[in-house]
Amino acid sequence: MEKNLSYLVILRWAALAQVAVLYVFGANIGSLLILLATVCYCLILTRYYKRVIDIIRNRPALLLVDLLIAAMLIWFTGGNSKSPYFIYAFTCLMVLPFFMDLGKSLLSTAGFSVLYTTGLFIDSRNIPDIILHQDMDTLISNYVAFFLTTIFFGRPALVIRNIEKTLSDMATIKEHLIETDNLIAATSNPKPLSARELEVIELLMEGKTNTQIAEELYISEKTVKNHLYCAYKKLGVASRSEVILHFQSTIRIEK
Repeated sequence: MEKNLSYLVILRWAALAQVAVLYVFGANIGSLLILLATVCYCLILTRYYKRVIDIIRNRPALLLVDLLIAAMLIWFTGGNSKSPYFIYAFTCLMVLPFFMDLGKSLLSTAGFSVLYTTGLFIDSRNIPDIILHQDMDTLISNYVAFFLTTIFFGRPALVIRNIEKTLSDMATIKEHLIETDNLIAATSNPKPLSARELEVIELLMEGKTNTQIAEELYISEKTVKNHLYCAYKKLGVASRSEVILHFQSTIRIEK
């Protein structure tokens, strides 16, 4: 997913580059401070890219802030599709399906559409004026474009999420299979334990502590730990509970 999102970051920078080109050629892009602030915002997103992704994965609602910023850019630079940041707003909509299911993404897109409509009023325009100027087709096409963008990126994003989940599940299964294989190998072909190691294990099976085992065998507690360490290594186990499980399985097989 990170690789695919990196392409969207590149698209976002391309949209900003388009605004910069318009400025160079003398087009009205609104305040230059808005462009500089947006560049700083994108620099932060790019610099802390992986950390931002992790945060958004846990709190996808934060993407609504990104949409609000995009809407504000449009508000303050024309309030409609003539805004130089209109294309930039689409890069925000493209990101939604990668962190939300399609239903929530469409709901967020509807919220952005409301913000976009609000911008029309901020620009001292209202719905009757739009009808009189015969701009309804443009307005409707903008709304359609918002939702189609979300839907278009929704399907690939779902496939990518499913692939990532499958790969994660396969990695987990592989770890379990390796652990199981190690236990089976240790049970089937155990290395012979010394007489003293067997004595220590037998007392361990009775539920005795290292101190109690040391007292019964007249050895130091450190020696008990050394015997247990060697026994664990030979049996391919890592704890007292695994030793007990190993010998219980051996007894059941023998029966």
